[in-house]
Amino acid sequence: MSRRQGKNQNAAMPDVKDIQEICGRLDRGEIDRDLFFEQLTRAVSDLIGCTRAGVWIFVDTAEGRALRCMAMYDRRVDRIVGATDMLNAAAGPYFETLVADGCVVASDARYHPATSVFRDNYLVPLDLHSVLDVCFSVNGVPFGTFSCEQAGAPLVWSQRQIQMLRQIGSRASLALLNAANAHTDTQPAALWEPSSPNRLLTMPAPLDPDEDDAHRGTT
Repeated sequence: MSRRQGKNQNAAMPDVKDIQEICGRLDRGEIDRDLFFEQLTRAVSDLIGCTRAGVWIFVDTAEGRALRCMAMYDRRVDRIVGATDMLNAAAGPYFETLVADGCVVASDARYHPATSVFRDNYLVPLDLHSVLDVCFSVNGVPFGTFSCEQAGAPLVWSQRQIQMLRQIGSRASLALLNAANAHTDTQPAALWEPSSPNRLLTMPAPLDPDEDDAHRGTT
């Protein structure tokens, strides 16, 4: 699916089956890792109806636990934009909520206890008002999150949107695992077992992406 096709798809009613088709293209070798992430995040943005949609994976860094952005699609510029690691040191309440609830639902993200830490360095500079992050697992182990963000004005997230992200995670988890491991430029990272937050499963993750934008997780 080209970028032009991605735009035209907005005219049709999006469906979770689109996610399965994108995963199938990756499995068949019809698209590469980068195009997979672009198509996936664009489709998530369409399905949820949000300004920005991203995919993050849990990693272990020298600074501690983190979420690493694999791709962030921004509808305002119609392209993938950069994002850096979201570190636990800078986002403790966010991680605590994410681990405890499996999601962060912040319609007023600038003042929500879990996301207000991002207000000055991330939310306000990018004119973002609402954040919806939902975890997904691979073989029962927490692997990452889908992140949806709304610009311009607050958006009250619905249970349907939360459930939709969970369905997307269920359908795309194995493809996401394969795509995360497909990049040649990798460095050791880690994934937490749900039964023991301090027990690590070592796995590769890509090096830092483009850092041109304002970022969550930096101070």
